[in-house]
Amino acid sequence: MKLTEDQIDALGEIFNIGVGKGANTLNQMLGCQIKIRVPHIQSLSLKELEEQAQEFGPKEVATVNLRFKGSLTGNAMLAFPPQSAQNLVAALTGEEPGSPELDSVTVDTLSEMGNIIINAVMGSITNFFNQRLDYSVPHYAEDAIHNLVASFVSDPNYSIIMAKAHFSIENLEVDGEIGLIFGMGSLEVLLQAIETFKNNLESD
Repeated sequence: MKLTEDQIDALGEIFNIGVGKGANTLNQMLGCQIKIRVPHIQSLSLKELEEQAQEFGPKEVATVNLRFKGSLTGNAMLAFPPQSAQNLVAALTGEEPGSPELDSVTVDTLSEMGNIIINAVMGSITNFFNQRLDYSVPHYAEDAIHNLVASFVSDPNYSIIMAKAHFSIENLEVDGEIGLIFGMGSLEVLLQAIETFKNNLESD
């Protein structure tokens, strides 16, 4: 489904609240200054995602994926081009880019970071429902982003939300994507909950 500008703005605000909380958690854990912002959000179909996949440059991306179910069902992912992923992990761990030591910690570091950020974003979303979602264990994978999305989209009409994510860690700037793939009807449920929340605020 296509979103209105108001819906995109609302989702953008929710994403930015979530990534802000995720960044604060990472700051406390790692003792370094991390800033994350989401400057752009779009909704698109799997076919449209395939057409835009070249924007990532390399065909493969490094991703952390979590399935979620409850009031909403679907899959959430954090994705980076491989070199960006290595640069990010190097900045977080202090290892040298390209070193064997970096390779050995990349999957664990990205999985933990992805788990924190995705859970923070989903927590920001579920605040509108006052109930929890159940999550799978984080899963790390490398492939073309549309192939990864297609692996857990069983219907071409699923709603896909892709959010550009900009990471700043000291002098390092890294761009990635946060993707939410909603099961049938879940995005509509979320947007209705947001609308109800806004209406309640306006009526108070």
